[in-house]
Amino acid sequence: MNDFKKKELILKIRDIFLTGLFVFIPIAITVWIVVWLLSFVNNLVLPVLRIVLPIPNIPGIGIIITAIIIFLIGLIAQNYAGRKLIELWDSFINRIPLVRSIYLAVKQLMENLFNTRGTGKFKEVVLVEFPRKGMLSIGFVANTVKIDEDKYYLVYVPTAPNPTSGYTVFVPEEEIYRTDLTVEEATKIILSGGLVAKEKIRPE
Repeated sequence: MNDFKKKELILKIRDIFLTGLFVFIPIAITVWIVVWLLSFVNNLVLPVLRIVLPIPNIPGIGIIITAIIIFLIGLIAQNYAGRKLIELWDSFINRIPLVRSIYLAVKQLMENLFNTRGTGKFKEVVLVEFPRKGMLSIGFVANTVKIDEDKYYLVYVPTAPNPTSGYTVFVPEEEIYRTDLTVEEATKIILSGGLVAKEKIRPE
């Protein structure tokens, strides 16, 4: 086999490997995230319920029970009595200093990320130089404030793949990079760790 054919064979093997890699990595990461989420949900309420109920050790039973509980909470929260119960719960949580801060922050963030009614949502998706100059991170504009007559944007910079944790930074107006990304598109990028992204992000 001459050198040309050897190089051609090596290039072909490399292309096949890279093709397999591009197919394998998204599948592997998706499976890993799904397995982690299912494991987390499965163990979320099961240990607590087993204290008072003789729940059998069936694979996935925790996921089913958690889904039923979430559905029932949603059902209750949609009627008047349920809303009053939630108001009482919020009032109770507001009396506990540390727990109140965590609960309200997570609740507001969830409303901002997943509220489809158009109220209380993040205003736009931007890029900001974070964590250092020269690097760009996705940010959600939450509000605007004035500091010494200068306009600053309050930008929430989420972490990947968990957007419920992140940083709130004050960014001068001239350092904001506006984009054509929607909140939903930006959330997909964060949840996928960048695997799911638009080929081109246009400035606005």
